[in-house]
Amino acid sequence: MRADLDPDDCRLWHKTFWGSVHGNLEDTESRVDIEKDARAFDGDFFRAWTIAGYVILRRNIILDAFNGIHFFNDAPDSIVEDFCRNIVIEENWFVRIRDNAIEAEDYAWNWTVRRNRFVDCYMPYSLEMKRSGFFYVYGNLGWNLHRPGPDKDDRNFGQLFKFPKKHEAVGPHYVFNNSWMLRGPISKRYRFSQFHHLNNAIGYYGAEAQSTPQASAPFGAGWQVEPPAGQDEQSIEDLHFTKLWRELDIHFDGDLIDHKYFPDALQGAGYPIGPDATGDAVPFRSTILGKPEGLKLTAAVPAIAFDINLPDGRKQAIPALGHEVGAWQGQQLFNLDGPMFYDDWPNAELSPCAAKDDESSSPNDAPPQA
Repeated sequence: MRADLDPDDCRLWHKTFWGSVHGNLEDTESRVDIEKDARAFDGDFFRAWTIAGYVILRRNIILDAFNGIHFFNDAPDSIVEDFCRNIVIEENWFVRIRDNAIEAEDYAWNWTVRRNRFVDCYMPYSLEMKRSGFFYVYGNLGWNLHRPGPDKDDRNFGQLFKFPKKHEAVGPHYVFNNSWMLRGPISKRYRFSQFHHLNNAIGYYGAEAQSTPQASAPFGAGWQVEPPAGQDEQSIEDLHFTKLWRELDIHFDGDLIDHKYFPDALQGAGYPIGPDATGDAVPFRSTILGKPEGLKLTAAVPAIAFDINLPDGRKQAIPALGHEVGAWQGQQLFNLDGPMFYDDWPNAELSPCAAKDDESSSPNDAPPQA
């Protein structure tokens, strides 16, 4: 199995209907077809059911799976916050993931997702949580070029972030200094509270990826839809990502997003995108699929300064000086110190503190083979 296979030759990615793996009456309005069922593919590289947390997933290569990393938390509401805490997902490759590369359900707290590579993942991040907080997503690289599924599969477009219909934030969620080449929306429907999307570099493949500006609109194809008379914005959030940014503490600023509608048309439609976000061409060195060095910029694009709130109440400043938009900062991917829970590991003998974040810990820049 190779990462550079022609996607058309990959059974799960190109030849299997999403519904035959994961379909149900609620999602697909169809019953199982015993003869064509492929439900045996509906698994994960790593699945956790209501565990306390303290999990580090580092330097794995996950190819041709339905899901990558998947956490559930179905604890009773009175104790749900005791589970699914303190998670690090770093320096992994996710290649041709037919559904979700990283998925958190129900409740999660204090996650760091950094310096990973995503190649043709239908939905890199599924964050369908009822409550969550203190997420830090940075230094990641991704390419979404090839359309998954057979020609008639209606689950063939995907999005960067999958969000829930309702969400309560118990802390902020930061997505900053990542680099992407996309064929679909950033998020095409629903909402997510305390979501801060800053200093990211996003280009689009367009016709090369069988996509159009309307289909790939950053906040969903229905971005221009207004609520019918007597209804509010939430009533139409199944058609586009919410516009209630002020109420939900959502920020997009400092981003360089090369899309026809960004930022002017989207601002005109009611999305309060920040003043330092731009829609210029992203000067990626190369957009060749799965080549990390290609997502370096050929010209520096200044980033904005901001603060991130840490779980213990402290703030950490991310300065503008010497800081560029996107994942690459010179020859290194953007990085911060390890999460604080590294210093408070339940079992000292298993502490990850010895794993230093130096150049030798960076994942191989060549596409994976397995």
